[in-house]
Amino acid sequence: MSFLPAQLRHLDAQLDKLQIAQLARIPLSEPTSPPEETVDDQYVLPRTGASGEVRNFVPSEHAQRLKAVLHELGKTSQGTPPAPWKVIALLRESGIASKAELRTEKDSEHGRYEQELEWLLLSKAAIQTYGIALSSLVDQTLPLSEDLFYWDDVLASYQYTVFYLLQSFPRRTVEIGKDIYAESTRRLEQLKRAERPPFLRNLSSRSSGTPSPSHSPPRTPQASDPERTESWSASTQKFYGLVKNTIKDRAYAYRISAITPFSIARNEIRQKQGNIRKIREMQASAIGVLIGEGLNFEFDNENEEWRGIIERSVMLLENVLKNVSTVDHSLEEFEDTVFTFDHSGPSNNEDGEANPLHLSISNEARRTTAAICRQLENILLDHLPSQGHASKELVAAHGRPSLITRYWLPTTLLLLSSSTILRILVNRQADIETWIRDFVNTAFDFWSNWVIEPTKQIIGTIRHNEESEVALMSRKSLAADMDSLERMVVDFAIDNPDTTNTNSAALTDTQIESIRANVKQGDLTPVLRAYEHDLRTPFKGAVKGELIRALLIQIQKTKVDVEVAISGIDRLLKSQELVFGMISLTPGILISAVAVRWAAGVFQGRHRRSGKRKGQMLRRLRKVDKILTGSKGLRGEGRTTLDYKEHGLLLCEVHALRQDAKRVIKKEVWGEFEADLEELVDVGHGLQAQLRVLDRIRWAYGKAMN
Repeated sequence: MSFLPAQLRHLDAQLDKLQIAQLARIPLSEPTSPPEETVDDQYVLPRTGASGEVRNFVPSEHAQRLKAVLHELGKTSQGTPPAPWKVIALLRESGIASKAELRTEKDSEHGRYEQELEWLLLSKAAIQTYGIALSSLVDQTLPLSEDLFYWDDVLASYQYTVFYLLQSFPRRTVEIGKDIYAESTRRLEQLKRAERPPFLRNLSSRSSGTPSPSHSPPRTPQASDPERTESWSASTQKFYGLVKNTIKDRAYAYRISAITPFSIARNEIRQKQGNIRKIREMQASAIGVLIGEGLNFEFDNENEEWRGIIERSVMLLENVLKNVSTVDHSLEEFEDTVFTFDHSGPSNNEDGEANPLHLSISNEARRTTAAICRQLENILLDHLPSQGHASKELVAAHGRPSLITRYWLPTTLLLLSSSTILRILVNRQADIETWIRDFVNTAFDFWSNWVIEPTKQIIGTIRHNEESEVALMSRKSLAADMDSLERMVVDFAIDNPDTTNTNSAALTDTQIESIRANVKQGDLTPVLRAYEHDLRTPFKGAVKGELIRALLIQIQKTKVDVEVAISGIDRLLKSQELVFGMISLTPGILISAVAVRWAAGVFQGRHRRSGKRKGQMLRRLRKVDKILTGSKGLRGEGRTTLDYKEHGLLLCEVHALRQDAKRVIKKEVWGEFEADLEELVDVGHGLQAQLRVLDRIRWAYGKAMN
């Protein structure tokens, strides 16, 4: 619980403070206990006698037992309610409820000391019982929100409503069968009475009543009784005929009615939803009553009112547990009932003054503490289990259907087709093994070829590994072709100097170097001039071979041009080699990431649950806002704070919000978030302060919830 540990620790702290004050105020007279040397193994308290000398006060055996039980109860008071059986065992061990323990005079110092110990022990036990009951009520109330969400989803979807019809088909069939059987039985009884003679009908009607003392019922002739003379087969035949007629009547009534199965299902869902909402409001009101009107020891140490608080709180707890599961009563009737205590009216306290709580707090402390002890045992043994059982029955009747109800149809289909599925698996065993093997091999090949290899290539590109470079042509192919073209053009120009010089003189070295430079720039003027000249006499040029030579040189030039273009593309690819490597790796990484997330969702469901928690947190905040803004106190109806039902609903919603936020809110701001939640459920500052805290939670933690 988010609020319950703090509540129990606060009550324990108040009671410890009260315990110190009460034990210190006990006026001890001269000791009536045995001498000190006879109680070596007993706990001895130093006290001051009437003459001022220091003496030893020796607690009685019953007081020592009470102190031991108090010590054990203190161990369990760590903010978490203990198990009910442990509190019951400690109460029985204390012996308060046993009359055999009434052996010390109540006016003696031992009597007063034991009386204070008994009241303090019962106070500790009442706090533990209070925590157990609150924990049980909160645990029962929280799942009801899930049931309401479930019915909301079913009502909002036509498909889900049809599914609900299919899920509830067996139950509806059984209910219709029982109804038809009951109606047929009633008709059979009416038919038998109608077939009797008139005088037997009168005798039967008289015998069905209560006979008068002075007149005994007349004897009915057994031989003339048609119920005894009619054969069993004839009676059975009549019954089956009536069953058929009942079915026909029901079918006819259904045909002439305008109600569809879908409408019937939706109406039933609304009724269940309304009942669950009423149960939730009743239990929330019970939580609000116990929190607001339960144990509270905040008063002066000299005030003896704390014993009345214990009695009143125990009776209030008993009334709450007895009436919280009674859904026939309205919320107002429940709140009126739990505050109706069984007492005879105002009584006097130990000083003879009127008790403002109107509770029986007499000087008969033994009898009072024994009654409270038995009442606590009854709460833990009877009322608390009975209330839990009644709550489970109500939730089972009106809450979300059970697993058997929801999944009976697919389970039945699976069982009916299990033999066919098994036969297919046996007959196709080899194919299934092949499919599995191919799937595994495909997965490994995909991982190796589309994830591992592209990753290696990217790493090689970063390291400038030659094996990882992207290339469209070999490294020295262009240089070799360019040198070959240069030599071919130079040789052609040397063999045909007239293409360069006008006087057909031999080429100089300067001219040859100029031709080489022009060839590197793509200028083939000597070759083109010879080619143009030979085209005038192509046959002569072909015979001489110069025309073919010029054509081959141009082919080599085309080859070089293509290689130059490819070289440019190759340089472009190399400049973007890392980009292409990342692009080649992206599909493998994406597919692998999707597969890993799917597997994680199947086996863990963490991300799906996280998204679901965020959605639930938003719905919780909406409900908290609805509780606060819809409060009667905010509408000015004579209150400035939440009533019991609204306070209980707020506590439950805030507790559920805290549970959902544990894995959504970051650890760095978790402490501030808890402090804001504690401030949100504090009704002492009023509704306006709570609304401001809610706004703070929205803007401070809204980003984590979206």
